[in-house]
Parts: sequence; structure tokens; C-alpha cells
Amino acid sequence: MKIFDGHIHARRGEADPEGMIHNMDKAGIYGGCVFSNQPARYGENGSTFEERMEQLNAWTKGCEDRLFPVLWIHPYEEDIIEHIHEAVDRGVCAFKIICNDFYICDEQPMAVLREIAGTGKPVFFHSGILWDSSVSSQYNRPLNWEALMGIEGLRFSMGHCSWPWTDECIALYGEFLNALTTRNAAEMFFDITPGTPEVYREELLRRLYNCGYDVGDNVFFGSDASADDYKSQWPKKWLEIDGKIMDRLGVSKANRQKLYHHNLLRFLGKTQVAVNQVPPVPDNAGGWVCTNEQVPEIIGSWYKELKFPGIYDGDFHDALKNIKISDAITAQNYNIFEQDGRRNLLSFLYLCENLEQYYQEKGIDRQILLDTLHDLVIWTNIWTDLTGRLCLRELGWLQMHMSGKLFRLGRLQFALGEAHYAVPERGLKKGDNVIEVHIPEVGPLDREACEQSLAMAREFFAKHFPEFEYQYFTCHSWLLDTSLEELLSENSNILKFQDMFEIVEQDVSDDILKYVFTWNTVRDTVRHKVAASGFAERVKKAALSGFEFHAGYGIIKKA
Repeated sequence: MKIFDGHIHARRGEADPEGMIHNMDKAGIYGGCVFSNQPARYGENGSTFEERMEQLNAWTKGCEDRLFPVLWIHPYEEDIIEHIHEAVDRGVCAFKIICNDFYICDEQPMAVLREIAGTGKPVFFHSGILWDSSVSSQYNRPLNWEALMGIEGLRFSMGHCSWPWTDECIALYGEFLNALTTRNAAEMFFDITPGTPEVYREELLRRLYNCGYDVGDNVFFGSDASADDYKSQWPKKWLEIDGKIMDRLGVSKANRQKLYHHNLLRFLGKTQVAVNQVPPVPDNAGGWVCTNEQVPEIIGSWYKELKFPGIYDGDFHDALKNIKISDAITAQNYNIFEQDGRRNLLSFLYLCENLEQYYQEKGIDRQILLDTLHDLVIWTNIWTDLTGRLCLRELGWLQMHMSGKLFRLGRLQFALGEAHYAVPERGLKKGDNVIEVHIPEVGPLDREACEQSLAMAREFFAKHFPEFEYQYFTCHSWLLDTSLEELLSENSNILKFQDMFEIVEQDVSDDILKYVFTWNTVRDTVRHKVAASGFAERVKKAALSGFEFHAGYGIIKKA
């Protein structure tokens, strides 16, 4: 998706469109609207009409598919009507107005807006608090724009969603939407360019997308960045902040594509798209929803197919009813530090749908998909037991499954990875491609079953990932701790598993305690843990006596 920034200010510096586009690319922004410098009417830093037109030409000529010229005007500047038509003839895409010393509903501004509406071009307005070192915010209360309703054909946007009067702005939109769906009227858009301090951002987006008004086709993104010095970290920051908020709100992929791309182009008249908006209903917050309503059904179907324990059903269906999940989430962009365990479970169950499509594209057997996804059940059991309520964590680990990098093949799991250690005598360098071996909690560690898994892995990766060249399988695990020989019988499956590998490194590690007891076990708490087997009892005694455990690193030649 090509993301557009609908709110960029050109100051009085030298135009450098190539430099700005370079910085845009670093932010993941494809293009946007470049506002000219302010008119001379606004003060000593203003520019004449011709200076503004030349400035816009310098910033946008040759980049017309990415940079859209917007002329900043003042309704009372000399020859304004003539300038409007000349600007349109010279390629201006839209106009920008800030009400600094006048009300938009005054006679002259209204005449200017009617003239602009006749050209088919839209108007970007500042709205909300105005930091111009004068008593001017009174001119920028949203309800002042109510007078524009009767200007047929006018498209206009409310910059910054009128913060701090965002509720008033949303209410105004409801009135304009009602008029637009019942007769020919002006059309209002929300410009969510920051102006809202970060602490208010979620409140704004929550109310905007949950008010019940059909806002999906009438909201676009902007940054308020400077064309002269387009700092890529600024829009990138807000894209990240807004993305996380919209994940929590469940805002659909389709609505995000409109927000970041389609709506601005429609606003500018670059695309002619018919939109069928839902008429607003007073006091009905359920009139329009921002979510993909198929998502809960998809999540529920995967919960059923993966056969989660029935004891979770009540909590699961309560979570499904009350927590909104967006179809825009991906395994790569999901916040692995999210502390809401129920949201995590619902999100990862939805991601199963994307993963299934990936498996189909790769021609991977569906039973392998189901075997791999059984880890969701395992880790839900572990974390639900630890927290006392339905919970899924260990997301960094599970991200490998959901990204199509880890697969369960028989008894073992295998992941596309890189070598953690160099083994010069075997020709293995740190960072070389390897297939990592992992051991799921699914029963006895039978050596024959493990060897069958390795055989399956050799065939699987050759067939489905022929481009991934590797020479070794590697395993980094507490199960490869050679000092466990002191705690195990010679017929132990663990020792037989160790014999499959050439163990080349041993790191001091207490990971064994998490796997043998509960996931939150450390040396200081092991004395309070129940030993469920003879091996667990020996591990507990060893830990209490100061025994040094390890995680071993082993390798197996590919062939």
C-alpha cells in the first residue's frame, strides 16, 4: 500500500523534492500534499501569490504522481477570486485556509468557498486550537463550519480533528453526513494530522472509529511535517502509534487502506470512486462499525479446529465478544510485549488464517499446519495455569510459527535459522544458514521418532525451501546438557537424544527448571515446586545443592 501524507508545509527554504522524497521513503511514505508558504496577508513571513505558485511548482513539478500542490490562501487577499482560477489552471490540486482573523461563516470567506466549489477542488482547513501567538482560536471552533453545509459540491477537511474540540468535530461530521445522504451538500473529511498530544491520541481515534457514524471514507492521515526538512522519524512515529491504537480498536485492513491511501486521492479528485455511506442514526453507536465482521467467526473456527480444552470455552467466548481484533495484524508487526493474554490468543488464532494461505501457496500438507499450531494450545495451557485466567504469551517464540519459519514434523520442530556459534573444525561459521531443532512438549522423547523427524525435515526443506542452503541442523537446549548424565540412567531418552548430536558448546543456564517444573521457576523458588517424577526430584535436589546446569549447543550434518 502506498501511504500518503496529506499535510506537509513548505516554508521559505530552497525546494528539494528529491531530498524530501528520499526522507519520505525512509518513513514508508510514498507521497503527499505540499502546502505553499502562507500568504502575505498572514504576516511578514508571508509570500505573494506568484511567489507561492513558483514555490509549489519547484516542489512538485516532475513528481505529480507523488507530490500534490496545495495553495495556501486568505479569503481577503487582493484579487482572490482571479487567483483561485489561475491557480487551478496552473495545476493546483487544492487550497489551504487558516481562519486567523475571520470566521469561516463570514460573507467573504463563504463567497470564496462557493467559487472554489465550482472548480471542483477541495479545501484543507486548520481547525481547533491555533498556535499563532494571537487571540485566534475562537475562529476555529468546529461549529463555525456548520454554515458550509449548503455549499453544494464543496469538499473540505478539518485539520487535527479540531483538537481539543474533537467531540464537537465528530458531532459536526454527523450533521454533514446526514445532509450528504439526504440531499446535495458539502462533504466533510477528517484530517488526523497530529495536534492531539500523544496522551489524547487513543481517545480521539476510539471516538472517531466507534461513534457509529460512517467515517471510513472520510478520514485521511497527515503529519504536519516540513517539506524543507522532512524528518522521517516524525511520520514514522505517528504511523506506529496509530497502528497500535487501531489494532486495539480492531480497525479493518480496508479502512486503513482508505485512511492512508484511497481517501486522500478521492478528496483531491484524483480518483472518482462512488461511496455508499450509511446514514447516521441519532444515539445509535451501532450504525457503522470499523471492524471486519468476519474476524470473530474466523477466530472461533480455529479455536474449534485446534481443539482447545473445553474448560476455556466460557472465557474464550467472553473475550471474543468484547475484544476487537483487526484483520490488518500480521505476525511480523504484532506487539510481542502485549500483556493482554486474551487479546494475544484471539490475535494469534486469527493469524492462523493467513498462515494457512501461506502453507497452501507453498504446497505444505495441512496436517503439518495443524501439528505446528498445536503449540498455541500448549502455551495457552502453560500461561493460563500461571496467571489463573485465559492467557497466551511467549509471543516471540510463537511469532516464528506464525511467520512460516518453524514447522513441526513428527516428534520435533524445525526452524529456518542462523548458527549461534562458529564451529571452525566443521566449516560452520556464526550466522550461517542452519535448520534449528526444537523439542515440543508432546510426549516421550523417543530416539527413533526423533530420527524419523530428521529424515522428514531433510525431505521437507529440500522440497518446500530449496533456496535455503544449509549444511547443519543445530539444537540449543537444556536437553543437551552433558552434566545431566549424573542425574539420569544410562537408558534415558534424554541421553539417547544427546547422542544424536555433536555437542560443541555448553552455556551455564537454569532453563531446565522452567521445563521440568513451571515456566516461572527459578532457583529461589524451586524448593516450593512439586516434583512430579523421579527425574524432577533429582533436578530439584541438584538445584538446591548448587548444581550447575547448562544449555548445550549441538550440531548434526545435513547428510
